[in-house]
Amino acid sequence: MSFSVAGSVAVVTGATRGIGRQIAFRLGRAGARLVVVGRTGTENPDAVLPGSLPEVVAALDDEGIEARSVQANLTSPDDTARIVDQTLEWYGGCDILVNNAGYTSNGPIIEVPWSRWERAFRVQVVGPLQLCQGFVPGMLERGSGRVLSVSSGSATAISPNLALYSTSKRAMERWNASMHLELGGRGVAFNVLRVDTIVSTEGWWHVYNTEGAEIATGGAGLETLKTPEYTAECADWMIRRPDHWSGHVVGFDDITALGGP
Repeated sequence: MSFSVAGSVAVVTGATRGIGRQIAFRLGRAGARLVVVGRTGTENPDAVLPGSLPEVVAALDDEGIEARSVQANLTSPDDTARIVDQTLEWYGGCDILVNNAGYTSNGPIIEVPWSRWERAFRVQVVGPLQLCQGFVPGMLERGSGRVLSVSSGSATAISPNLALYSTSKRAMERWNASMHLELGGRGVAFNVLRVDTIVSTEGWWHVYNTEGAEIATGGAGLETLKTPEYTAECADWMIRRPDHWSGHVVGFDDITALGGP
């Protein structure tokens, strides 16, 4: 049987814009109660990109979707713990955890400060693990739950100046495999959506408009461009798969081949 999103509690990190925002709306429209997580509030707007937690919650509320927010930075263990504490206080548990928040700092491997590597692993590996340690025991006790992590095609590519992002995303995928190995088969599924082509997020459009198409696409052109809305549709499809569908890392073409959107 497929997993039912209606009536569930979904925690989505990196939800102020882009893929995370669209996943939150997709799940909310299907009947999930949302806890949206992000760094950007009205008092500390992003210097370049639009979107804040209050704006997201207000937009969800306009559609009649129940949503609360936790302003948190996953580089902080205390902030990450607060996501768990607030969700458990509000709803008593989490049924769907979407690890979408990301961090990168591009540059030559020997020049990117080690402290930025530490931040990347906090956001892409340690923070998601901390959230799972807070939420997954409840999922296992109830015999139902979904953990979906958002990775990147960079996880399988060795490219100049992308070592930090590539390595941390690959670690995320390996971490998911271990979660499935040790905890799968008990009603909780652990899967990874590998975003293996360009997605037209606000951040991507900023690069496109300020630095040009060649840099924004890496010379690949716009033929394979996906929208955040389509990416959210793929995430929703993965979340709804039956319990036994766990331990997978799939890209867009893989999802199409499996009968997804």
